[in-house]
Amino acid sequence: MAIRLLDVSAYTTLDFVTGRVFGPDWSDDAAAVVDVDRSKAAPGHVRLRLEFDGEDVTHVDHHADGVSLSPDQARALAADLKRQAANAETEEDVPGGRGR
Repeated sequence: MAIRLLDVSAYTTLDFVTGRVFGPDWSDDAAAVVDVDRSKAAPGHVRLRLEFDGEDVTHVDHHADGVSLSPDQARALAADLKRQAANAETEEDVPGGRGR
């Protein structure tokens, strides 16, 4: 990653993952950074941010994306991540959450 918009340090949640940026008729596979933290500007929320390597992505300008989650939303996301991790480990779908 030549220029990073997100700070990457020993505290970064995932400093290297492989992801995919896609549109209706294209996709780019790229290295990415995923970080979860709490902003000083909004200490009551959890911040989830994602940045793909700008050198690997050709269809969009280099940028970072982020969402601000309430504590309840962050817990719901964490629960769904745990469930999907269990599904991936067993290669079976474990039902749960929002009509699934």
